[in-house]
Amino acid sequence: EPILLIIISKCYLEDGASKGAWLNRSSIIFAGGDKWSVDPRVSISTLNKRDYSLQIQNVDVTDDGPYTCSVQTQHTPRTMQVHLTVQGTHF
Repeated sequence: EPILLIIISKCYLEDGASKGAWLNRSSIIFAGGDKWSVDPRVSISTLNKRDYSLQIQNVDVTDDGPYTCSVQTQHTPRTMQVHLTVQGTHF
């Protein structure tokens, strides 16, 4: 059974005074609101202005690996890393 959508969350911006970025390994996926990835399955949650969650549709084993959210605040940057583990068999 394929996973249709996964949301990597817990990445929040602070009152519009910060900018975020999502990276997969060393590749930038999103920088602020600009999408750097050419993968059409990847997007940023738009539930509210502070939510900066990464969404991946039709998750595949190639999506396995570390994802890092970096948020630039007025004081210091904050980073949060999540390791996505995808297990499955392709027929």
